[in-house]
Amino acid sequence: MATRIGLVPEHFSAPLVYGVENGFTNTLCIVGTGDMIKKLVAGELDIAICVTEGLVAGIGKNPDLRLFGTYVDSPLPWAASVATDAEYATLDDLAFGATFGISRPGSGSEVMARYAASAYEWTGKPKFNVLGDVHGLVKGIQEGAADAFLWERTTMQRHYDANEVRYLGTVRPPWPAFSFGATAQFIEANGDKITGLLGMFGNAQRQFMEDGVARAEFLKHKFGYGREEAERWAEYVRFNEQGSVDQDKIRKVIATLSKAGAMQELGADEVVLLPK
Repeated sequence: MATRIGLVPEHFSAPLVYGVENGFTNTLCIVGTGDMIKKLVAGELDIAICVTEGLVAGIGKNPDLRLFGTYVDSPLPWAASVATDAEYATLDDLAFGATFGISRPGSGSEVMARYAASAYEWTGKPKFNVLGDVHGLVKGIQEGAADAFLWERTTMQRHYDANEVRYLGTVRPPWPAFSFGATAQFIEANGDKITGLLGMFGNAQRQFMEDGVARAEFLKHKFGYGREEAERWAEYVRFNEQGSVDQDKIRKVIATLSKAGAMQELGADEVVLLPK
């Protein structure tokens, strides 16, 4: 039976989408991190590849879930975007209780706004308005429904080029961008399957990143990215071909998010469960 795998609808998923189109036999569900958490809990997904901070925060609210591997080692650069005519000049101008647009409660866009407020010691707590996907967020900023929102930097470039919103700065957390999550029951019952999948994921990542021409063409036709955007992304992204977990970095995520009020304090063993 094919494993049901959740992926974000962005270029970070490209190696696995490319792999499926070239013989990788699994069922992919492309949705945001918040939805993947819900689908894992409901038993509609077997494995989810989520934004790390969103997954860890989700585990804090759903104790049956666990993180079992790393998909992308490099940190995710979250770009802060504001209206083109906004008076904000730096990230710290958002420090006095700005309203952030978010895709949904518990999403990376919410978790990272909480992280920024805590890490940069902003005076006021951020407020939130649910505006949907990146297109809803852009529209919401244009219509004044929020002061700012956070989204992955490469994805936002086309919106900056079109002068739809303005780039304000980048929030870059000190931990891996994407991690694998599943229920503890699935991990405990499928150690060999998970180990095999991690090996296949690693091969797909390596093959995708080694062929620059094929990579650029795939990102263009499948995700709509220009060659310059694709090359900029390829320069900074580092996939984890072994799927290994740096537990010290996960402890940092937990400590940071609990301080920011995004989750309660947990031990690493309550978040991480490695397949056997």
